[in-house]
Parts: sequence; C-alpha cells; structure tokens
Amino acid sequence: MVSKSEFIVAGGGISGLTVAHKLSKRGRSVTLVHSGKEAGGALRTVEKNGWILETGPNTIVESNTYLRELIDELGMRKRVVTAQPVAKNRYIVKNKKLVPLPGGAMEFIRTPLFSGRAKLRLFKEPFIRKGTDPDESLANFVRRRLGGEFLDYAINPFVAGVYAGDPENLSMRMAFPMLGVLEDKYGSLIKGQFKIKPEDRKKGDLPRASAPMISFKSGNREFVKALTDSLGERIRADFNITKIKKNTDGYVLESADGIKAEGKNLILTLPLFALQNIEWSGFDEDLKELPETEYPPLTVVHLGYKKEQVAHLLDGFGMLVPAAEKMNILGCLFNSSLFQGRTPEDDHHLLTCFIGGSRSPDYARETDEMILKRVKEDINLLLGAKSEPVMYHITRWDKAIPQYTTAYKAVYNYLGRMEEKHTGLHYLGNFRNGISVPDCIRNAVTLAEKLNS
Repeated sequence: MVSKSEFIVAGGGISGLTVAHKLSKRGRSVTLVHSGKEAGGALRTVEKNGWILETGPNTIVESNTYLRELIDELGMRKRVVTAQPVAKNRYIVKNKKLVPLPGGAMEFIRTPLFSGRAKLRLFKEPFIRKGTDPDESLANFVRRRLGGEFLDYAINPFVAGVYAGDPENLSMRMAFPMLGVLEDKYGSLIKGQFKIKPEDRKKGDLPRASAPMISFKSGNREFVKALTDSLGERIRADFNITKIKKNTDGYVLESADGIKAEGKNLILTLPLFALQNIEWSGFDEDLKELPETEYPPLTVVHLGYKKEQVAHLLDGFGMLVPAAEKMNILGCLFNSSLFQGRTPEDDHHLLTCFIGGSRSPDYARETDEMILKRVKEDINLLLGAKSEPVMYHITRWDKAIPQYTTAYKAVYNYLGRMEEKHTGLHYLGNFRNGISVPDCIRNAVTLAEKLNS
C-alpha cells in the first residue's frame, strides 16, 4: 500500500498537526503519518473518573498571534478557558516553605527570597561588561550579571519548570535568546526591559504581561482533536517509520508493516532521538550522524485530594522547588485553582507534580510506589496535605524535553546542513527555535507560509 502526496509530514505532535493543517488549508496535497493510535505528541489529556489530567503541557500562554489566529481559524474560541486571576500568584520554596514570588518593586524589597546584599547587587547590573563566550551557560550568565542568589532561587527553579533542566548545562543564547539580545544591544537586562524595541522581539509576539494563560473546557485534547478533524483522512495512524529513502522524485517513508508514504517534500517533526532509530537511504554518510541530544526522563504525578485534606489555600499557579532545597520534586501546579471543572466535585483539589528531569533523572525511573512516596513526602511537608490522596495518576516520559545545551549549536548546524543539501527536506519541532506550544505553532505556521510562497 502506497500513499502519495506533495508533502509528507512525519510526526503527529502540535508542530506536525499545525504545519499539515496550514498546508492543506492552502489546497496542498498532504499526508501526515504518526506512530500510535492518537495524534497529539506530548499534548495529551486523560479523563479519570471526572478528573481532567494533563499529562504534558498543562497550560498554554496565548503569547503570539499565530496561536491566537489558529484557535480562531479552528472555531475553538468558545471552547477556550482562561486561567483564574489567582494564577498570577507564584510560589518558590525556600527553607522548606512557600514564599510568594514578588510581583512588583515593593514586594521585591520586602521578599525574604533574596538577602539585602543580593538585592543591592542588582544596582551593579547595568554597569557589568558584556560577556565574550558565545556558548556561555545560562548559569554563568546569571551569576555574572545578577549574582548567585538569583541563580539559586529564581533561575534554577524557573528552568526546572520550563525545561526540567539544569541552568549549568543550558546555553543562554539558545535556550533564552532574548537575554542575549538585551545584553548585546542594550548592555543590560534592566535597561533593556525599558528600552527594547518591537523589532527585537519575535514576529507576532503579544505583550507578555497581558497574554492570557489558557486551556480548553475538556482539556488540551480538544485542541488536538480540532486539528486532527481538520485533516481527516490525510492522517495515517500506527505508522512506525523504519526507513526514509531519498530518490529522484522526493522521499519515501516505509513503516514496520510495509506501508509506504511518498512525497516530493518531507517535513520531519519526530523527536530527534527517534530519528536515530531509522534507516536512512540516499543521504550522504557525513550527514547521517545526528549529534546526540539530551532528553532527560520526567515523571508526572497527579494527586487528587479533598480540600479539607490540604492546609494550604493553593491560591496560585503553583510552586517551584530550587535545587538548593534538596527536595524530591521539581515543582507542582495547582490545577484546580487554575481552571474550573478539573475535579469531579468543587470540594476537591487537583495537583500536578513533576519529578526527575536533569536534576534527578534516577528519581523519574523508580517504581511507582517509590515515586509516589517521594512526591507525597514533599506535598505533605510543603502544603500540609493530610492522609492519602483520593486519586493518583502517574505518567512517565522516558525522554521528555530536548535540552538546548551549550553544545546544542552542533544540532542546529546539522539540521541546517541537511536542509541545504537535500531539497524538500525540512526539520520542525520543539528541538528547534523554542520548546513551548506557542513557539512550535509559530514555527509551523512560518514554515507553511514559506512553502506556500
């Protein structure tokens, strides 16, 4: 059995679904293939006895026009739910207690998160020289410009929440390129915040302060379903790619059961580690060796409680745990405080906790019993949880989020060489130009526009 089309999209995550949708809307012939029964990649929702559990991204920030327009184009605006006002409150754990992240100048002055010396250190930041290392780690950048306390109790937990990563290993310029722009062009992070020009931001960016945090009434699976419905029979599920062959007509993908998909153009949105398990034919030897990319394991633990079981009000987005606190979890989201309808009854709390990542990968690989024990130990201590949760659910991501490390430039160079040498080949996904859902959508729409021009 052979499926022929102008474009083959390999991978059914948000990047693949979006680029396939955009191409098909312009009347282009598209076939999307993905392994497994359901598309969506990391964007997954599980419903369990009335609990709505996000096993991948829990929230989506509507931070660019590409995402906003896609939601409207799919007719999904009425299904969008916006995070409740309490979500503006964020907590950082210090000395085993939850401390609110300061939201303004006066709160910053009063916060116990940072010492008086660390706060005064900020006055030096505008006068610090620019760095000279093009591959500087995020940790070194922050220590140099802001000091060690801000690394430990602001950046370290933030990076754990976004990348499940370690700022000592992440590249400042690749993982957080805007920091490089602020230093290079304005000489200071603080001055740059006030002087930054619209052209220095990514195309389509909306003001971050006013960008709503959203989900959908029945979870993020609704967004995936809207995209898959738009593609209909253009999707081929259970297509486990074993071979990619380049010939004079384009590209041929072969599945484990002998099914083929042929196309003049190939858009690869598979995780980079998955590409190393595929046989390549018709490509130069020197371009077959993809540099290894770190994908640390991450385990997601959902806990359900009766409200009376939890002492803390859970009046916020969630909490992040710095590595300096030497605890088990990376952080925890207060889902039932973010969006209504996530629990079977209003008198329940839903928590989503994360364990593992680059900080403690071995924790993510332990037995369910040990993982649950570790998570409950931290939740009991930090949130005053009493007795056993009334519900729990464990999801394992053996390879979670690609790490934009200080050596990651080699990956970008490899992808660029492959695209330049092999006409019609394109790489798209969270391994390139941003890991967030809005970033992936921006990149997918931009590629579709380029291919349609």
